[in-house]
Amino acid sequence: KDDEIARLLYSLNDAEDAIAFLLLVDCGIRVHELLTIKLDAIDFSDASITIKGKSDKTRTVYLSETTLKYLRTYVQSIKSEYLFQSTRADASIAHRCNRYFQRRLSELCQRAGVEHVIPHQLRHYFATHTLSHGADVKAVSEMLGHADVTITLKIYHHVNAKAIRQMHREFSPIANTRLSLPEAIRS
Repeated sequence: KDDEIARLLYSLNDAEDAIAFLLLVDCGIRVHELLTIKLDAIDFSDASITIKGKSDKTRTVYLSETTLKYLRTYVQSIKSEYLFQSTRADASIAHRCNRYFQRRLSELCQRAGVEHVIPHQLRHYFATHTLSHGADVKAVSEMLGHADVTITLKIYHHVNAKAIRQMHREFSPIANTRLSLPEAIRS
């Protein structure tokens, strides 16, 4: 999956697509959360964004230096309260709609030669990647905006099993000791 994400990333040639993609992969937010980001929710000094999630609950997500750098440049061209403003004259909402972004992502996948990816898979990629690289499950749960850590554990239990196995290999008191075992159990 890492190579597909890299191919998608390198095929970006539109600033709006690039920022959307970076935010989805870097923060693990939902598409609706992405498209409804208001400029005043971005805190450049803290490298964070206040996200309005399900049931209007808010949470803070953090940005990598790379995403922050590109976002800082992109924001200078925005003339709306939303990061992703609608460009349709007949639009009933001021921001882009989910369908628009799903279509753009589909086009991006075709251009990159990658199997079709839906936006939620980018959220899943974020969670899987961070957990498999040692992130705390409680922190990932909060970043994803899950109401309870058990939701995260249930969805990503396969990642936790892998991390637990690796942790055991590294920290087992028996695996990492040079005990001289009794003859009876050595054979």
